[in-house]
Amino acid sequence: PPPRAIAQTEARAAGATTKRSDDADSAIVVSARRRESQIADTPITVTTAPAAADRARDNSSEIIVTGAARAAPKRAARGDWNACTVNDPSQSLSRCTRLATTGNRKTRERAQTYLADGLQKAWRGDADAALTAFDQAIAVAPQLAVAYLNRGLVYERKGDLDRALADLDRAVRYAPAEARGFYLRSLVLRKTGDPDRARADERRAVELDRRYETVVP
Repeated sequence: PPPRAIAQTEARAAGATTKRSDDADSAIVVSARRRESQIADTPITVTTAPAAADRARDNSSEIIVTGAARAAPKRAARGDWNACTVNDPSQSLSRCTRLATTGNRKTRERAQTYLADGLQKAWRGDADAALTAFDQAIAVAPQLAVAYLNRGLVYERKGDLDRALADLDRAVRYAPAEARGFYLRSLVLRKTGDPDRARADERRAVELDRRYETVVP
């Protein structure tokens, strides 16, 4: 072929080679960008590990708290220590039909009437009228422990702790086998700053009635 034709053929061949080289370079660049993108995305997965660890620690904390709640003693809402007293949360006389247990029938009936009147007045918030009613019950039945018990609780409400303690002493004296007298006196003793006597009363209450373990600290 003529020299010019040969030159044109060689030029086309060189151009084709250059294009393939350019294409290859482009492919390499594109491939490299894909790899870089994949590498850049990888840390997103790695960052989830601390979150999982945090959840594990949170779950562990929840288990500890739940365990502590179960271990804590459950205190009873009420019991015979406040049933048929001025502190009775139900404020009902339905179970207080035999508050007076000493003396003849007429004496018991009169004392019962005064006691019921005193409880109802205390529940209405009339402390002075309640004290008068309990005074009347004591006048009728001078050794009626429940009358001293309730009068002492009214004095406690009024902030007269000396009179409250004196009445609770009488309640314990006249009913030494009743746990609630010792328990309620322990509460007043703590208020007067006598924790040693209070603990002794608490122990005695538990000895007389094991159910008091639910309210004794």
